[in-house]
Amino acid sequence: MKIKEKSIPLSQIAKERILKYIESEKLGADDLLPSENALMEMLGVSRYTIREALALLEQDRIIYKIQGKGTFVNKKPMYIESGLEKLDSITEIIESFGYKPGTKWISIEEIEPNKDMIEKLNLKDGEKVITFKRLRTADEKEASYLVDTMPKKYLGNKVPKEIETESLFKYLEINFNISIEYAITEIIPTFPMEEMLDYMNVKNDSLFLLLHQIHYDKENRPMLYSFDYFNPEVFKFKINRTI
Repeated sequence: MKIKEKSIPLSQIAKERILKYIESEKLGADDLLPSENALMEMLGVSRYTIREALALLEQDRIIYKIQGKGTFVNKKPMYIESGLEKLDSITEIIESFGYKPGTKWISIEEIEPNKDMIEKLNLKDGEKVITFKRLRTADEKEASYLVDTMPKKYLGNKVPKEIETESLFKYLEINFNISIEYAITEIIPTFPMEEMLDYMNVKNDSLFLLLHQIHYDKENRPMLYSFDYFNPEVFKFKINRTI
Protein backbone atom coordinates (compact mmCIF):
# COMPACT_ATOMS: atom_id res chain seq x y z
CA MET A 1 0.00 0.00 0.00
CA LYS A 2 3.08 2.25 -0.01
CA ILE A 3 2.91 5.31 -2.25
CA LYS A 4 5.61 5.50 -4.93
CA GLU A 5 4.07 7.56 -7.72
CA LYS A 6 5.46 11.07 -8.19
CA SER A 7 3.55 12.34 -11.25
CA ILE A 8 0.65 13.83 -9.25
CA PRO A 9 0.58 15.42 -5.77
CA LEU A 10 1.17 12.95 -2.95
CA SER A 11 -1.80 14.36 -1.06
CA GLN A 12 -4.12 13.47 -3.96
CA ILE A 13 -2.68 9.95 -4.16
CA ALA A 14 -3.04 9.57 -0.39
CA LYS A 15 -6.64 10.73 -0.63
CA GLU A 16 -7.42 8.04 -3.22
CA ARG A 17 -5.68 5.37 -1.09
CA ILE A 18 -7.74 6.37 1.95
CA LEU A 19 -10.90 6.15 -0.16
CA LYS A 20 -9.89 2.64 -1.23
CA TYR A 21 -9.26 1.75 2.42
CA ILE A 22 -12.74 2.98 3.37
CA GLU A 23 -14.23 0.87 0.59
CA SER A 24 -12.16 -2.27 1.26
CA GLU A 25 -12.88 -2.16 4.99
CA LYS A 26 -16.56 -1.43 4.25
CA LEU A 27 -16.60 1.54 6.60
CA GLY A 28 -19.97 3.21 6.86
CA ALA A 29 -21.34 6.46 8.22
CA ASP A 30 -19.83 7.45 11.60
CA ASP A 31 -17.16 4.70 11.52
CA LEU A 32 -13.77 5.78 12.87
CA LEU A 33 -10.77 6.12 10.54
CA PRO A 34 -7.27 5.06 11.66
CA SER A 35 -5.20 7.72 13.41
CA GLU A 36 -2.83 10.01 11.49
CA ASN A 37 0.11 7.93 12.76
CA ALA A 38 -1.49 4.72 11.51
CA LEU A 39 -2.24 6.26 8.11
CA MET A 40 1.33 7.55 7.85
CA GLU A 41 2.63 4.02 8.44
CA MET A 42 0.12 2.43 6.05
CA LEU A 43 0.86 4.83 3.18
CA GLY A 44 4.51 5.61 3.85
CA VAL A 45 4.11 9.37 3.67
CA SER A 46 4.62 12.34 5.98
CA ARG A 47 2.13 13.72 8.49
CA TYR A 48 1.84 16.84 6.32
CA THR A 49 0.71 14.72 3.33
CA ILE A 50 -1.82 12.81 5.46
CA ARG A 51 -3.27 16.05 6.82
CA GLU A 52 -3.57 17.47 3.31
CA ALA A 53 -5.31 14.28 2.12
CA LEU A 54 -7.73 14.37 5.06
CA ALA A 55 -8.44 18.05 4.36
CA LEU A 56 -9.36 17.13 0.77
CA LEU A 57 -11.68 14.38 2.01
CA GLU A 58 -13.24 16.75 4.52
CA GLN A 59 -13.73 19.32 1.77
CA ASP A 60 -15.60 16.66 -0.24
CA ARG A 61 -17.69 15.96 2.88
CA ILE A 62 -16.62 12.33 2.94
CA ILE A 63 -15.16 12.57 6.45
CA TYR A 64 -15.64 14.78 9.51
CA LYS A 65 -13.56 15.38 12.61
CA ILE A 66 -14.49 15.57 16.29
CA GLN A 67 -11.92 17.26 18.50
CA GLY A 68 -10.33 14.78 20.88
CA LYS A 69 -12.14 11.77 19.38
CA GLY A 70 -10.79 11.37 15.87
CA THR A 71 -11.81 11.35 12.20
CA PHE A 72 -15.02 9.66 11.08
CA VAL A 73 -16.62 8.61 7.81
CA ASN A 74 -19.44 10.99 6.96
CA LYS A 75 -20.96 8.80 4.28
CA LYS A 76 -20.03 5.97 2.01
CA PRO A 77 -18.07 7.56 -0.82
CA MET A 78 -19.26 6.94 -4.34
CA TYR A 79 -17.09 7.89 -7.26
CA ILE A 80 -17.82 7.15 -10.89
CA GLU A 81 -14.82 7.99 -13.02
CA SER A 82 -15.33 8.06 -16.76
CA GLY A 83 -13.21 9.16 -19.69
CA LEU A 84 -14.76 11.78 -21.93
CA GLU A 85 -13.09 10.33 -25.00
CA LYS A 86 -15.61 7.45 -25.10
CA LEU A 87 -19.32 8.18 -25.52
CA ASP A 88 -21.28 5.86 -23.23
CA SER A 89 -24.78 6.40 -21.98
CA ILE A 90 -25.03 7.42 -18.32
CA THR A 91 -26.83 4.13 -17.65
CA GLU A 92 -23.86 2.18 -19.06
CA ILE A 93 -21.37 4.21 -17.02
CA ILE A 94 -23.28 3.73 -13.75
CA GLU A 95 -23.73 -0.02 -14.38
CA SER A 96 -20.05 -0.47 -15.27
CA PHE A 97 -19.14 0.61 -11.71
CA GLY A 98 -21.52 -1.89 -10.15
CA TYR A 99 -24.17 0.64 -9.11
CA LYS A 100 -27.87 0.43 -9.83
CA PRO A 101 -29.04 3.19 -12.20
CA GLY A 102 -32.32 4.93 -11.57
CA THR A 103 -34.37 7.61 -13.28
CA LYS A 104 -36.90 10.10 -12.01
CA TRP A 105 -38.69 11.72 -14.93
CA ILE A 106 -39.31 15.41 -14.38
CA SER A 107 -41.09 16.25 -17.65
CA ILE A 108 -41.42 15.54 -21.37
CA GLU A 109 -42.83 18.50 -23.23
CA GLU A 110 -42.97 20.31 -26.54
CA ILE A 111 -41.30 23.73 -26.47
CA GLU A 112 -40.37 26.51 -28.85
CA PRO A 113 -36.68 26.23 -29.74
CA ASN A 114 -34.43 29.14 -28.85
CA LYS A 115 -31.98 30.69 -31.28
CA ASP A 116 -29.08 28.48 -30.23
CA MET A 117 -31.18 25.29 -30.59
CA ILE A 118 -32.30 26.35 -34.06
CA GLU A 119 -28.69 26.85 -35.11
CA LYS A 120 -27.18 23.77 -33.45
CA LEU A 121 -30.00 21.38 -34.46
CA ASN A 122 -30.30 22.78 -38.00
CA LEU A 123 -34.01 23.50 -37.53
CA LYS A 124 -36.23 25.03 -40.18
CA ASP A 125 -38.77 27.80 -39.55
CA GLY A 126 -41.69 26.57 -37.49
CA GLU A 127 -40.06 23.29 -36.39
CA LYS A 128 -40.85 22.20 -32.84
CA VAL A 129 -38.64 20.42 -30.35
CA ILE A 130 -39.23 18.00 -27.47
CA THR A 131 -37.38 18.48 -24.18
CA PHE A 132 -36.75 15.56 -21.81
CA LYS A 133 -35.86 16.37 -18.19
CA ARG A 134 -34.65 13.63 -15.84
CA LEU A 135 -32.88 13.09 -12.57
CA ARG A 136 -30.43 10.16 -12.75
CA THR A 137 -29.37 8.24 -9.66
CA ALA A 138 -26.71 5.66 -8.79
CA ASP A 139 -27.74 3.37 -5.93
CA GLU A 140 -30.43 5.98 -5.22
CA LYS A 141 -27.83 8.76 -4.83
CA GLU A 142 -28.52 11.85 -6.96
CA ALA A 143 -25.91 11.71 -9.70
CA SER A 144 -27.00 14.01 -12.52
CA TYR A 145 -29.77 16.24 -13.82
CA LEU A 146 -30.28 15.97 -17.58
CA VAL A 147 -32.05 18.28 -20.00
CA ASP A 148 -32.11 16.84 -23.54
CA THR A 149 -33.85 18.49 -26.46
CA MET A 150 -34.41 17.02 -29.93
CA PRO A 151 -36.37 17.88 -33.08
CA LYS A 152 -39.95 16.69 -32.82
CA LYS A 153 -39.93 15.42 -36.41
CA TYR A 154 -37.65 12.50 -35.49
CA LEU A 155 -40.26 11.26 -33.01
CA GLY A 156 -43.02 11.08 -35.60
CA ASN A 157 -44.18 14.56 -34.59
CA LYS A 158 -45.56 13.13 -31.35
CA VAL A 159 -44.79 13.94 -27.73
CA PRO A 160 -44.02 10.71 -25.81
CA LYS A 161 -46.13 10.36 -22.68
CA GLU A 162 -43.55 8.26 -20.84
CA ILE A 163 -40.31 6.37 -21.39
CA GLU A 164 -39.73 3.10 -19.58
CA THR A 165 -36.07 2.51 -20.44
CA GLU A 166 -33.34 3.98 -18.24
CA SER A 167 -31.30 5.08 -21.25
CA LEU A 168 -32.56 7.75 -23.67
CA PHE A 169 -30.02 6.49 -26.20
CA LYS A 170 -31.53 3.01 -26.02
CA TYR A 171 -35.08 4.38 -26.25
CA LEU A 172 -34.24 6.25 -29.46
CA GLU A 173 -32.48 3.23 -30.95
CA ILE A 174 -35.23 0.73 -30.17
CA ASN A 175 -38.22 2.89 -31.06
CA PHE A 176 -36.93 5.15 -33.83
CA ASN A 177 -33.80 3.43 -35.15
CA ILE A 178 -31.75 6.46 -34.12
CA SER A 179 -28.23 5.52 -33.07
CA ILE A 180 -26.17 8.18 -31.32
CA GLU A 181 -22.60 7.93 -32.61
CA TYR A 182 -20.68 10.87 -31.18
CA ALA A 183 -20.99 14.21 -29.39
CA ILE A 184 -19.30 17.58 -29.39
CA THR A 185 -18.96 18.66 -25.78
CA GLU A 186 -18.31 21.91 -23.94
CA ILE A 187 -17.34 21.51 -20.26
CA ILE A 188 -18.46 24.25 -17.87
CA PRO A 189 -18.30 24.43 -14.04
CA THR A 190 -21.59 25.93 -12.85
CA PHE A 191 -24.11 26.26 -10.07
CA PRO A 192 -27.42 24.32 -10.22
CA MET A 193 -30.39 25.78 -12.02
CA GLU A 194 -33.25 26.98 -9.83
CA GLU A 195 -35.47 24.07 -10.88
CA MET A 196 -32.83 21.53 -9.82
CA LEU A 197 -33.16 22.62 -6.19
CA ASP A 198 -36.71 21.22 -6.14
CA TYR A 199 -35.56 17.72 -7.06
CA MET A 200 -32.01 17.38 -5.71
CA ASN A 201 -30.71 17.57 -2.15
CA VAL A 202 -28.15 20.26 -2.99
CA LYS A 203 -27.55 23.89 -2.08
CA ASN A 204 -27.77 26.72 -4.58
CA ASP A 205 -24.02 27.33 -4.22
CA SER A 206 -23.11 23.68 -4.91
CA LEU A 207 -20.78 23.37 -7.87
CA PHE A 208 -21.77 21.07 -10.73
CA LEU A 209 -19.93 20.02 -13.85
CA LEU A 210 -22.06 20.94 -16.86
CA LEU A 211 -21.53 19.09 -20.13
CA HIS A 212 -23.24 21.05 -22.90
CA GLN A 213 -23.39 18.54 -25.73
CA ILE A 214 -24.64 18.19 -29.27
CA HIS A 215 -25.16 14.50 -30.06
CA TYR A 216 -25.03 13.26 -33.64
CA ASP A 217 -26.33 10.09 -35.28
CA LYS A 218 -24.50 7.86 -37.78
CA GLU A 219 -25.62 10.14 -40.62
CA ASN A 220 -24.01 13.14 -38.88
CA ARG A 221 -27.38 14.70 -38.12
CA PRO A 222 -27.56 16.69 -34.85
CA MET A 223 -30.09 14.81 -32.72
CA LEU A 224 -29.79 15.95 -29.12
CA TYR A 225 -29.10 19.36 -27.68
CA SER A 226 -28.11 18.52 -24.11
CA PHE A 227 -27.38 20.22 -20.83
CA ASP A 228 -26.10 17.50 -18.49
CA TYR A 229 -25.39 18.58 -14.90
CA PHE A 230 -23.15 16.11 -13.05
CA ASN A 231 -22.83 15.97 -9.28
CA PRO A 232 -19.04 16.03 -8.62
CA GLU A 233 -19.57 14.07 -5.41
CA VAL A 234 -20.52 11.13 -7.63
CA PHE A 235 -19.03 11.72 -11.08
CA LYS A 236 -15.45 12.46 -12.01
CA PHE A 237 -14.34 12.80 -15.60
CA LYS A 238 -10.86 12.33 -16.99
CA ILE A 239 -9.36 13.19 -20.35
CA ASN A 240 -6.45 11.25 -21.83
CA ARG A 241 -4.12 13.73 -23.52
CA THR A 242 -1.20 12.71 -25.73
CA ILE A 243 1.35 14.54 -27.83
